[in-house]
Amino acid sequence: MLDPSVIKIADELIRVQFKEREDQLHREIVRVQSELSAKGLGISGAVVQLVGDLCARDIELRTLIVWQNIVRVLSHAGVLESQNLSDELKQAVLRYEEDVYTVAHQSLEKTISHVGIGSPQISLAEARDRAFAKVNAEIDLYVLSVTRRAAAQGKSSQPVFNIYSPVGAIQTEPTATANIVQTISPKDKETLLDAVNAIKQGLLGVDALPAHPKQEIIELVNDAEIEISKPNPNGTKLQSILSAVATAIQTVGSLQPAYQALKAALLALGITLP
Repeated sequence: MLDPSVIKIADELIRVQFKEREDQLHREIVRVQSELSAKGLGISGAVVQLVGDLCARDIELRTLIVWQNIVRVLSHAGVLESQNLSDELKQAVLRYEEDVYTVAHQSLEKTISHVGIGSPQISLAEARDRAFAKVNAEIDLYVLSVTRRAAAQGKSSQPVFNIYSPVGAIQTEPTATANIVQTISPKDKETLLDAVNAIKQGLLGVDALPAHPKQEIIELVNDAEIEISKPNPNGTKLQSILSAVATAIQTVGSLQPAYQALKAALLALGITLP
């Protein structure tokens, strides 16, 4: 059985990030509606389709938030290998099913009601099912890693693991290393580019950053844009660059929308920002 304290702490982290996602989704919907209204498409099926895409993405990110925060807490608390570990973790994630789905569903329904045009191509229920299926596969991989390392250690009764949650790598001793291959999908690339563009625009209105030279951060943002645009971006390089950019802008009030966009984009790559 999972330690109740693990579930409690993870839940606290999840709730905070869910609220951030709700605010971010609202801003993204307003942006889409504003942009299409400026083109004379404010009341059209295009609005419904784009908002539907945003809501489907929100469901995917919320599901990742749940799993990554559970893993994050386990990385500090440790985990015991057991026969039921996979089922217990899947149930821990599944208890958030309604919370993952409701905000996106209500947002899309509100948009459809306002526009007066539905779209049979949008199914948030399918988006939810896909998101949970992906996380369940990640859980199976995670449990397989735990089981094999427990067997290798010969200490399956009380195994202790250092689990590095940003990439899901498990190291069993101080000198162990983890080789990570990060695949960036076309959708992830698009989301990353949108976040980078938001940062570039936000930096235009900022005279200085609190702890970093503005010009250096601009150069990092440009480097990130170039890397993302490559056919096969270097995931490790992007993680390093964008994590540095996030650190530089996270306390700047006017850059909060850009920071939240970057935070959401990096979540899909397995990086959880505060």
